[in-house]
Amino acid sequence: MKKGQLFKKIAHYLMIGLLLVLAAGFVTFLFVNVNRPILDAKKATESLYSVDVEAWEKTVRRQLRQAPWQGLRYLPEKNEWRFYAITGENRKINLVVSFDLIKVYYLEADGDLVFTWVNTAADIPGNGRLEMMSGPIENEEMVEVALRGEHVTRSGVRWDLCDTEYCRVANIIDTFIILDDKGTGITNGFIQYGWEPPTSPIYGFLCWEIRPAGAEAVAGTSSTR
Repeated sequence: MKKGQLFKKIAHYLMIGLLLVLAAGFVTFLFVNVNRPILDAKKATESLYSVDVEAWEKTVRRQLRQAPWQGLRYLPEKNEWRFYAITGENRKINLVVSFDLIKVYYLEADGDLVFTWVNTAADIPGNGRLEMMSGPIENEEMVEVALRGEHVTRSGVRWDLCDTEYCRVANIIDTFIILDDKGTGITNGFIQYGWEPPTSPIYGFLCWEIRPAGAEAVAGTSSTR
């Protein structure tokens, strides 16, 4: 092959290679710039969501610190177990019967912010609809979540000592998962050992009473709203 032809062939291949590089760069440029608004919007949304969650948790913590106490406490004069919480979303679930639930956020005694679910109403065949809320409750409202009655003691709850249909259903829900070899259910695990109630209601929830917080708690949170 003559030298001139060789140079022409080399130049031809170099030109093809250069065109391929330019084409690849152009495609990359288009992809990045066309999708940049989507990517930037996603990053902005994630950042905004993160800031909102942090601000919301800070507000909830501040409100709960104004409650009479943090964590679960037994009140001997009322024969009642109670903790203070801030309400969240509502949900319906069918476990044995149809339940209305509400998500509640509360501070443990050590200051950790946690959540669980509490029953607000139940549709029990033959007994109609049973309401477990004492008065209307709004979202992000401070509430008292309490358990009381003759079947309740400082040691915990004895659902078998309560002969209502609701207590029978509550016993099933409360022992939906057994926490140890002693047959400890959700409520007694919470009371006796400080074990957190489930965060997913499919594993059970608290069949306790829920009511708007008393005047002493509301007065403490009014300035933080």
